This record gives sequence, C-alpha cells and structure tokens, in this order.
Amino acid sequence: MEDRNDYLNESSDESGENENTSTTTTKLFLGSPLQAVARYSHCPQCNSRLHFTHVTDFSRNLTEETARCPECGTQERKVTHRLQ
Repeated sequence: MEDRNDYLNESSDESGENENTSTTTTKLFLGSPLQAVARYSHCPQCNSRLHFTHVTDFSRNLTEETARCPECGTQERKVTHRLQ
C-alpha cells in the first residue's frame, strides 16, 4: 500500500507535458517490481484498480488490451500485443 502512495506522490511532481508512447510505456516499468505493478494496474488519476479487456485476432496474431478505470470512466491505455 505504501508503494502505491509513493507512486502517487511521484506522479504529482511530473509536469503535464505530452510525451511519446514509448517513453510513457517505459516509465510504467521503472522502479521496484511493486511500484511497476501498481503503476500498471491502478488509475493514475484516482488510484482505483483498472479493468482490463482483451480481444484477440488469431488471423493476424494480435491481441488488443484496453485498460479502463471504473471510477473515473476514462480509458487509460490501449495496447496491441503480437502473438508468437
């Protein structure tokens, strides 16, 4: 729980500048494993747990992952993963 609160304190210090997707995605996985999981699975605005949906297209070997916050109603991210 303390790790999530530390993340909230760190995120409030960041400026609201637009960043490219690769930098934003890389920032999710920096720090300790607990901090990375907290950043990935919790909403940065209200700190509630995100709900993930996955849609797989086997003909193109792709899976689309969408993360939404049930509290805020915002869509946090939409990522396409390649299947092997």
